[in-house]
Amino acid sequence: MNRTKYLAVFLVVSLCMVSLIGMTSFSQEKEKIQKESYVGAETCKDCHPDLYEGFKRGAPHWKNALDPKVSPERKGCESCHGPGEKHAESEGKGFIFSFKGKDATTRADACLACHQKQKQFFQFGRGVHKLSAVSCNDCHQIHGTRVAENLLKEKETDLCLSCHQEVKGKFYLPTRHKVLEGAMKCSDCHAPHGTRTRASLKKWNKFNDDACFKCHPEKRGPWVFEHQAVKVEGCSVCHAPHGSPNRFLLTRRDARTLCLQCHGQPHFPKFSCVNCHTQIHGSNFSSRFFQ
Repeated sequence: MNRTKYLAVFLVVSLCMVSLIGMTSFSQEKEKIQKESYVGAETCKDCHPDLYEGFKRGAPHWKNALDPKVSPERKGCESCHGPGEKHAESEGKGFIFSFKGKDATTRADACLACHQKQKQFFQFGRGVHKLSAVSCNDCHQIHGTRVAENLLKEKETDLCLSCHQEVKGKFYLPTRHKVLEGAMKCSDCHAPHGTRTRASLKKWNKFNDDACFKCHPEKRGPWVFEHQAVKVEGCSVCHAPHGSPNRFLLTRRDARTLCLQCHGQPHFPKFSCVNCHTQIHGSNFSSRFFQ
């Protein structure tokens, strides 16, 4: 009985050893094949000198190509297009990943293979650009000399407004945020790679998602007496964020008419509500926002 038991143990151990040796050999062979498959960006230069020079001169990705600590699959052209050995041997006929003809998700996944751990891309999957089939290389250029910050194809404002034409017109209204003048840019308020908030607005504090408070902190509070419209719905319940024909970016010409949208007609003053209710954003002294 003991002899049979020892024999069974011996067989199990032997099988484990054989499997381990086989896996080690397979892993070494796979690593060897993988290393042989990557040929380096210098090889790409022979057929693509213009892309190579532009990539080398203007792209921050190039620094990885010069770092000996970076693995081959993270270096240069092959970090995006995959191993290029067979592609080079076939004189440029296939065998690499090409962005041409690929859908937005596939193209974005190629970029996120490296960038997905960065904080600003955590919400990319739920962002309006991703859901609208806008991919990374629709806005960013990978090859060529750098045109704008963050490898954008155009200056940020021009690039955003090339798609958001309905917003562009609002920046020509009498009262507006100075975006076209260059005093601010779209990404000061919006996160282009997506957030959990409406309109991809940036979150500035854990109590309120309204991006307006970055530039208008005096309106934030906290207040002893909160104006619930501001607290719950945010600034855009009264103000048009991009531009308005009315003063203070109000959504209505008459402030009194604007107030009556929520408050009805408790009385009928002949003048504006804010003549008396001066602290309309919040007050530490008056529940009626008189002071």
